[in-house]
Amino acid sequence: MESKFTWYESNQLQDWIVSKKPFYPNLDECIVWVEEKLKREGSSYELTREDLEDIEIAHEFQTSDIN
Repeated sequence: MESKFTWYESNQLQDWIVSKKPFYPNLDECIVWVEEKLKREGSSYELTREDLEDIEIAHEFQTSDIN
């Protein structure tokens, strides 16, 4: 079964974002992180528009204290 961007990956992404505090990654770095994680797991899954929106929401949620 091929890996996809799921709530599990979203949680891992959010943990990664928080671990970078106070130098949070930008949205593009988050997208690359997800793509590389899926690739490391042997997946050739292409992120969908919905996945990108979920990544953006996770990024905004975790970095909201800097705005």
